[in-house]
Amino acid sequence: MRSSSCSSAARSSRTSVSSRSQVDIAQTRVMQLLPIVTTIFLPLSLIVGWYGMNFDMPELSWEYGYPVVIVLAVVIVAVLIRYFKRKKWF
Repeated sequence: MRSSSCSSAARSSRTSVSSRSQVDIAQTRVMQLLPIVTTIFLPLSLIVGWYGMNFDMPELSWEYGYPVVIVLAVVIVAVLIRYFKRKKWF
């Protein structure tokens, strides 16, 4: 009787360790993804912050000012995503 309770306890302990390690792996993947997302959105937030200020910027009066900023934002995102994929981080 005693040996079956010991093997049951050992099996339960192995299952607990296995499930904890799976949770740790999933949590590590999420923690690796958060800095990547932050790095992608930080330059975009900076650009939006500049354009959200209430003062006259020279490129606002330029006919192609907003399209250039939009293209710049898309290029920044594309370059960062390509960089992270090349490094196999994303």
